[in-house]
Amino acid sequence: MFGNVRTRLSAKAMAFAAVMLSVFGVSLWAAPAPAFPMFAMPAPVDTTAYKDYPYIQFINKNDSIKITDEQFYDLAGKVIFPINKYYLPKKDSLVMQLENEVFPLINRDSLELAYMILRGAASPEGPIRFNKFLGEKRAETILNFIKQNIEVPADFNMEIDIEDYRTLCLMMRRMGDKDYGYVQAMCDQYLPNNVAKLKATLRAARQGTLWLRLFREYFPRLRAARVIFFFHAPNSFKKPEVIVPEVETTEAETPEVETPDVTPDVTPEPEVTPVVVNKPDQTRPTDLPKQEIAWQERVPRRELLSVKTNLLFYGVYMPSGYNRWCPIPNVALEYYPLKGHFTYGASMDFPWWQNYHKHKYFQVRNYQLEARYYLRSGSIEKNRPGLGAAFRGLYLQAYAHTVFFGICFDANRGWEGEGFGGGLGVGYVLPLSRKGHWRLEFNLQAGFIGGKYDPYQYEYIDVPGWEGYPHDDLYYYKYYGDPERFQRRQHSFSWFGPTRVGVTLAYDLLYRRIQKKRASFRPWEDITIISSDRNINE
Repeated sequence: MFGNVRTRLSAKAMAFAAVMLSVFGVSLWAAPAPAFPMFAMPAPVDTTAYKDYPYIQFINKNDSIKITDEQFYDLAGKVIFPINKYYLPKKDSLVMQLENEVFPLINRDSLELAYMILRGAASPEGPIRFNKFLGEKRAETILNFIKQNIEVPADFNMEIDIEDYRTLCLMMRRMGDKDYGYVQAMCDQYLPNNVAKLKATLRAARQGTLWLRLFREYFPRLRAARVIFFFHAPNSFKKPEVIVPEVETTEAETPEVETPDVTPDVTPEPEVTPVVVNKPDQTRPTDLPKQEIAWQERVPRRELLSVKTNLLFYGVYMPSGYNRWCPIPNVALEYYPLKGHFTYGASMDFPWWQNYHKHKYFQVRNYQLEARYYLRSGSIEKNRPGLGAAFRGLYLQAYAHTVFFGICFDANRGWEGEGFGGGLGVGYVLPLSRKGHWRLEFNLQAGFIGGKYDPYQYEYIDVPGWEGYPHDDLYYYKYYGDPERFQRRQHSFSWFGPTRVGVTLAYDLLYRRIQKKRASFRPWEDITIISSDRNINE
């Protein structure tokens, strides 16, 4: 009986299950298909949002990157570093733009960086080894900054321009610089294997004035790291082939320049037409509007004329009847040429002390001309302005002088006359300040001095036959012969031996403005440089 009951219950259960399955099947057929997030299509990336950033480029899977130095200069974002520094300049316009605008935009759109070109460089004025270190550190600084914000591909193009002469030549050509041809020819001749010879040649050109002008007008913009980012265009994820050729400057692009006096031995490369491939909806203008850029640069000037005084002369004491302190005011000037070992100077000593009531006089005018030979060359190509005194250290001297004097110890002992002399000297110049504008000199002179003089006295004291002659408050030569036969300067004197010892304080009074013919009292010149360039970041 129980078996029958189980059979009947099973039949009823199966019938109920069949009915429920039928109902559930109809519900599934009538219900809409669920939308699963994993099958959702990605939202399109609006690449026009990047049109204001020329250093952001988009490429497709079949695109090849061909970019020249000139295009790199136009498109690359540039971070300018302080001189001799490689830390990240937080207030640099590109650094702030990347940090506040570009990187958040890239991360929002989940862009994949396909390739990157990064160049670090230093300006040429420092030592080559130090410039290489600066270029590497500047590139590494920007690379670390980028890595902190976006994912960088495993391989990319990071170059170090030890001294960025190719950018220098490019800027000079665009500015129509008259010396572009000469600088380009020197670069073609000596690069890339002889940077030291190139630098020495440019330093010596135009007696150093060319190098100083490049230092003022171009070098501040070479202390930089430059970068271009290439991102995969939306829905394109194949790594592109990258070609970075150099291009030869065509004759049509080259302004009239001064013809160099050397013929570089260079085999020209075939001309390459630069191309940056972009789809129509991702195109951005590469010819950016010209923009005037102004920046201020402190330019050192070369010392032209120094003024000095012998400190020892202010402690002179006159013995032998005069018996008093008689400081000797004195002033000297020294002229510094732009090259060579020689300088030229003039000095004057002018004590003018008198006490009429005690008949004491110490009145002298001594004028001296001199030439100095410094053992250390002062040529401008060997001594860059702003790095200390050009002429310093040990020197040899030749001098000539003339003197006019009137000296009187009392009413009966006075002498008036003139003299001349010359000789040799030796000295040493010690800079007192870091930039050499204050100096201390130690000097010793020896030579010959000779001349003629006449003794004189007050009135007719002790003159036989003139007793009782009325006082006239005048001084008379000591001459006892026939007055009609009197001639001045009947006495002579001579001396051979030391003629001067000095501890002299010197200060650079005038400075030479290298590019202009006038002088200045200031050792530095704050100039504003205005240039027009195609790179809006420049």
